[in-house]
Amino acid sequence: MLDSIRQNSQSWGVKLAFALIVVVFVFWGVGSMNGPSNSAVMATVNDTAIMMPEFKRAYELQMSAIKARFPGIDESQFKQLRMGQQVLQGLIARTLLLQEAERLGMTVTPVELKTEIASIPLFQNAQGEFDPEVYKQMLAAQGMSAGSFERQFKEDLLTKKVRENAAISASVSDEEAREAFVYASEKRSMDYLMYSAVDFFNKATVTDDEIKAFYDTNIDRYAVPAQVTIKYLAITPEGLASTVTVDEAEAEAYYADNKEAFRKDEQADASHILVKLDENASEEAVAAATKKIEKVLKLARSGKDFGELAKEYSEGPSAPTGGALGTFTRGQMVKPFEDAVFSMKDGEISEPVRTRFGLHIIKLNKLEEARTPAFEEVKGQIMTKLAEDKGADKVTATLDAAMEQMLSGKSLEDIAKEQNLTLVTSPEFSLEQAPVAVGVTKEAAEELFAVPAGTTVDTPLEAKNGYIVARVETSKPESSMPLEQVAASIKEQLVADKSVELAFEAAKAASANVLADKLDGQPKVETTPLVDRQGFIPGIGAVQEVAKAVFEADGKKWMGPYKTPSGAVFVRLDKVDQPSEKVWLEAKDEVHKALLQRKKQQMEQSFVKSLADKAEIIIKNQEILDKL
Repeated sequence: MLDSIRQNSQSWGVKLAFALIVVVFVFWGVGSMNGPSNSAVMATVNDTAIMMPEFKRAYELQMSAIKARFPGIDESQFKQLRMGQQVLQGLIARTLLLQEAERLGMTVTPVELKTEIASIPLFQNAQGEFDPEVYKQMLAAQGMSAGSFERQFKEDLLTKKVRENAAISASVSDEEAREAFVYASEKRSMDYLMYSAVDFFNKATVTDDEIKAFYDTNIDRYAVPAQVTIKYLAITPEGLASTVTVDEAEAEAYYADNKEAFRKDEQADASHILVKLDENASEEAVAAATKKIEKVLKLARSGKDFGELAKEYSEGPSAPTGGALGTFTRGQMVKPFEDAVFSMKDGEISEPVRTRFGLHIIKLNKLEEARTPAFEEVKGQIMTKLAEDKGADKVTATLDAAMEQMLSGKSLEDIAKEQNLTLVTSPEFSLEQAPVAVGVTKEAAEELFAVPAGTTVDTPLEAKNGYIVARVETSKPESSMPLEQVAASIKEQLVADKSVELAFEAAKAASANVLADKLDGQPKVETTPLVDRQGFIPGIGAVQEVAKAVFEADGKKWMGPYKTPSGAVFVRLDKVDQPSEKVWLEAKDEVHKALLQRKKQQMEQSFVKSLADKAEIIIKNQEILDKL
């Protein structure tokens, strides 16, 4: 919970830190949205119009910010976010707040404006002081005048004042903070009786008609996208590397000039066994974890195979591979773990090491000293780099020559021969697979799916660091996998689903006995480790209904049955583990701060909603929003 609070707190802190910059620049982002004229009105808020240019600039900047954070996002995902609607709602909220500021007679004095602008790091020199020259340069780079910036910035400060005024009464008591902290930090274990679906597989029958009905109902699952194969010339640094020569003397000179770049840091190859332990674990939980890890340590040092012990005892994700972590350098592991590893000798097994993940015992397989490899070791790597650098210099000229030859009627085979290029034949690929299959963007690859087989695309397609010139060899339209191909997997799915239902019916039939604690003839009672409210429950799965029931339970009574991904289960409370007084006192200030910030945010949002409810808001160009 504390990690979550820290993340929320930091996230909000970042928003506050940049609010005085980002909120301003949002209205001057360079837009490229096609559509209605700049005179179009997007919405009216009471008597104030939100015009197309304002909306356009805000939308473009929001898109840029999201693309910077999530580089792989595409246009369809943007549409799912309904970003146009969100941006317009933000502009409406801003307008409402400015109108409220005017109604309340709120102002921003020249001194306030000057002080706030001077505090923005973007406008400060190396000494951290406001610099008028830096200020002018930054505004000029954004195409702004000081007057327009300060006018807009003044409005931002006004909206901030109105928001703060709306949340001025927010407070958090010690009792409220502690209650929230305990609620989020508490862990519980549970006893459970599992009616496994596996036990009912042989009783679950599926007919051909059921398989066909499932196939017809879920036909979209079995869609096969359009596929093409192409022949292409890669006019890229990599593709042109084979057309240039690099001699050894060049490579040696490069090595001499960049020797430090080839230096290999000290690196370790290690394995570990982890017993999970929360950072804020109680003394009892720490004692239990310590007892378990010390038992495993004793086995490891007695000569038992470390990898087998990891598979049996480790609670970390590397357990299935014997705890192997592979090779890593300093800075890649949490500090206590790193400090232990790089102080060990080859083959040594460490004492238990505490990190935020829990308790570890570590085996150092091999430690390699930092060193700079000899020229011969990196010669091939250097020769390849220099060849690609020379190839990069030829991209434009080679592309121009290839396009001229293509326009004159020459085939790709002829162009390849004359330009000393390799004509590559691709595997079959879909539009989604294009970036991996042939190295072009999805947008560029659309050209390949818009022409029939045998067509040479008349424009070069953008690829990483260059282009490809391509001819479509084969083209298959979108289709569906035949029923015969997927019938077996459908049957498997239906058997699994029916087995879960049969397990659930068996559990319901046993309810009277189980709920009365008469367990003769019932599955074996198992006990989970301590879990939090949101986590995966070992042995049961991620079943929120089960977690909710156990965390609301105030006694050890059987509850259920509940359906799970693997069958049906009855549960009862076993143990309750709450954070200690010491842990609470350490977290208290941070919890207060985060909860207060959250409460202020909620009050501000409620205030804006109340303004909107009383206002006359008319959306004028809904069709534009629907397209975004």
